[in-house]
Amino acid sequence: MQAELLQAEVFGVTERDIIPANELIVVAETGGAVIAAFMAEEPDHAVAYLIGWGGYVGRPRIVSDSLGVKRHLRGLGLAYELKRLQAAVAIGRGFAEIVWTVDPLRAANARLNFGKLGAMARSYEIDRYGSGFAAELYGGMPTDRLHVTWEIATPRVAALLLGERANDKRAHGPPPPHFVPGVNQQRALIDIPADIDALVASSPSEALIWRLRLRESLSQAFSEGFEVTGFLAIGREGNPSLILERPIDSPT
Repeated sequence: MQAELLQAEVFGVTERDIIPANELIVVAETGGAVIAAFMAEEPDHAVAYLIGWGGYVGRPRIVSDSLGVKRHLRGLGLAYELKRLQAAVAIGRGFAEIVWTVDPLRAANARLNFGKLGAMARSYEIDRYGSGFAAELYGGMPTDRLHVTWEIATPRVAALLLGERANDKRAHGPPPPHFVPGVNQQRALIDIPADIDALVASSPSEALIWRLRLRESLSQAFSEGFEVTGFLAIGREGNPSLILERPIDSPT
C-alpha cells in the first residue's frame, strides 16, 4: 500500500498508472524485489521505494520498473542506497544485469545513473508512456526515455558500489567537445537542463524545445556508435552534460 501512495505522490500519476499492491506481492517470486526506505523519526511510513522485476531476455536480468523519493528528502542519497541494495539482492539471486528507462532531461537522475552507479545507455525511445502519463510532472510533454543498462557484476561497478573510485582514465583530462553529427571523435558531450521541473513550471515551450533537441542529438549519437557513459555537472557551456563515448572497438 505504501508503494502505491508514494507512486502517486512522487510522480503525480493517476490510479490507472499506479502499480497496485496485488501485483507487487509477486515481484519477489520473479527474483526481483520491492525495497523501501524509512526515516528513524517516522519508522512506519516509507519515504522512498524501488520496484524491480526479475526476468530473462537473452540472459537473466532485473527490470527496475520504478524508483521514487519524497521531494523534501531528495539529495540525501536515498536513491543511491536503494540501488546499492537492489544490486546486492540481484547478485545474490544470480543476476548480473539490471535495466531500466530514464528521462534524459533529468540531471539528478543522470548524475545518479551514469555518474555514481556506472550504468550506460545506447538506446533512445520516443514517447514511451504517451504524453498523458504523469502530466502534472511532465506538463504533457512526450515521455521520451533512455534505455539504461547496469552491469552490476563488473569490477568497475563493484568498486563504485563499495564506495571506491574506479580506476578509470576517462575521469581525467579536459572535458570532451560537444557532440557534432558526423565528426570523427571518441568522446563528446550533450548538454541537458539543470532543472527540468522548474523549466516545465516556468516555460513549458522551452522545456519542449529541450525535449526535441535531445531527441534528435541523442538518436543521432547512438546511430553513430556512441553510448552515454558518464555525467558532467558543469560542462563547457555551464549546463550539466551527458558524457558520450564510442567503445574502443567501435569504428569511427
